[in-house]
Amino acid sequence: MRDTVRILGIDIDNIDVEEAGQITKKLVNESSKSCKIVVAPNTEFIMMAQKDEEFYRILQNAELSTPDSVGVMLGGKMQKKSFKQRIPGQAYFRKVLEVGEKEKWTFYLLGGKDDVAELTAKHVKTIYPNVNIVGYHEGFFEKDSEEDVIKEINELEPNVLFVAMGAPLQEKWIAKHKNELKVDIAAGQGGTFDYESGKIKRAPKIVQKLCIEWLWRLVLQPSRIFRMIVLPIYLIKITFSKDITKGKFDK
Repeated sequence: MRDTVRILGIDIDNIDVEEAGQITKKLVNESSKSCKIVVAPNTEFIMMAQKDEEFYRILQNAELSTPDSVGVMLGGKMQKKSFKQRIPGQAYFRKVLEVGEKEKWTFYLLGGKDDVAELTAKHVKTIYPNVNIVGYHEGFFEKDSEEDVIKEINELEPNVLFVAMGAPLQEKWIAKHKNELKVDIAAGQGGTFDYESGKIKRAPKIVQKLCIEWLWRLVLQPSRIFRMIVLPIYLIKITFSKDITKGKFDK
């Protein structure tokens, strides 16, 4: 049985990164190319899901949901159900690559702009030289190219498909094509490729330890300020809601 914590209607697995790797291994072994979905809810995800029922349902139906923000950690603490560990997207990405290298899995990277996916693949090989990345493609392709992208993925039949298009686009894209994709798992990765490719510099260790990476990225990308507006609203909701577990689309 899954150990989860519910925050504003979204169930998130209470696991650490090692457990995330082992659960992913189990999903891959049991999948038979049935495209199990992995999501990584953060504060923005939870707030988006309060307005977007399609996104809400995707998050709720995912086979694995990893805790990916300080806000999520706080939501757990306020229920006296502290999460074991915050698992940033990049930490999950590397753990799965580590496990996949040992298990001889194949990977496909879909996402980022221009050459980001290619640069990510090259960087990954410097860290995990035996990882088998069978293909990659940028994530901002034209609509008429979508069929060709899916065809290429299906011809390669990777064990793991990482999709980095940003939320909720990546999750909706995976869910839309779930029954077409011949992969074992598909995991949304947000900005992970940007970090791995070197397009965006990762926050210094001290910033990571202080759990203010969001501020670091805001400094690097000031346009994100408009997305940050949801943070105080989220804090108000989890502070003053009579039932912090209840979401807008709960029945």
